[in-house]
Amino acid sequence: MWLLRIDIHVHTNYSDSRGSVADVLRFARLKGLDGLAITDHHTVRGAEEAARVSDDLLIIRGEEIVTNGGEILALGIEERIPKNLKTEEAIHRVHAQGGLVIVPHPTVPWFGRLRESDLMRLRVDGLEVFSSITPLTRYFTKRNLEIARRIGLPALAGSDSHFAETVGDAYTLVDTETISAEGVIQAVREGRIGIGCRPSALRFKIRMLNPTPAIRAWRMSCGFYPSDGRSPSQRTRV
Repeated sequence: MWLLRIDIHVHTNYSDSRGSVADVLRFARLKGLDGLAITDHHTVRGAEEAARVSDDLLIIRGEEIVTNGGEILALGIEERIPKNLKTEEAIHRVHAQGGLVIVPHPTVPWFGRLRESDLMRLRVDGLEVFSSITPLTRYFTKRNLEIARRIGLPALAGSDSHFAETVGDAYTLVDTETISAEGVIQAVREGRIGIGCRPSALRFKIRMLNPTPAIRAWRMSCGFYPSDGRSPSQRTRV
């Protein structure tokens, strides 16, 4: 058996991160990770590049997908899942590829749109109870853990990194029989996991809420912001 440290939620500059694949992998090694899931928004190109150039880290191909009901993480897929599908259809397509469906940042306003009743109804495989980039980390982690326990879902942790420096700030401990994406997926389904976590530095959380014009335009094109085009930080300003 192997005990692996896997960051399950990492973005690259193939979507809205400022970190290149090379920098993401460099910081993953510096943080002592055994592997990571590249979960760019609506593309698997970053994951494909990481798998191609890395020979020492386990790379899990993933995607963060906007559905009509909220966001989900797909782990262990080969082909991109289109955005804006019905949540049930997106989940079905992930499972059809043998992948896992993890619900990220489930209780964070503007981002955690799937309610507890939805989580009980949908065929999700786990809950991201800790996200390093989340504000008020302790408060939201407590809420997420309570939901995971009530529903009986595996609890995972990821950095939700949008900066190479924050990769590995959180990770999931995976007790797996093989060092492979399939082994990690099986371990999560069987609940052979734990979490290791710390919040990302405040400066990265502030920068996350105030993206560059290019990243802001990209996020708007993906439907991340409300119809008035304002980000969460802008909507709270008086």
